[in-house]
Amino acid sequence: MVSIANAFACLMTLPQPPEFIAIHDAARPLASDELLERCLAAARETGAAISAHHVTDTIHSSPDGVCIDGTPSRESLWAAETPQVFRTELYARALREIDWRTNPPTDDASLICQLPGVSVKLVENPAPNPKITYRHDLRLYQE
Repeated sequence: MVSIANAFACLMTLPQPPEFIAIHDAARPLASDELLERCLAAARETGAAISAHHVTDTIHSSPDGVCIDGTPSRESLWAAETPQVFRTELYARALREIDWRTNPPTDDASLICQLPGVSVKLVENPAPNPKITYRHDLRLYQE
């Protein structure tokens, strides 16, 4: 989050900052141009939009990491991806108004969601957009 905030600060020094910013995790190399364009179109409607896919796994919660204490319905669960696109002014406002340094959000959309009255639109991505986190992840997507 700090590296994105630093890059954003540099962007804001431009004589004419862009109307929208797109944040993309380099660990998701399979995102398509078409997906970015759909996220931008959705952000034009609401000010904020992210790529996401329906969760198909059963998710359990376990505060102690030992026993399950709940199982939310996956009907309403979405797994966030990148790209995430935001109106520049909205992102600047979130960085100013939200205490993100002491309580870091898990992604940029969760930062924006903390602003009152702001909605982040989901852009369904049916195509694979895996996050390459570990070395073994690469083997799954090599051709």
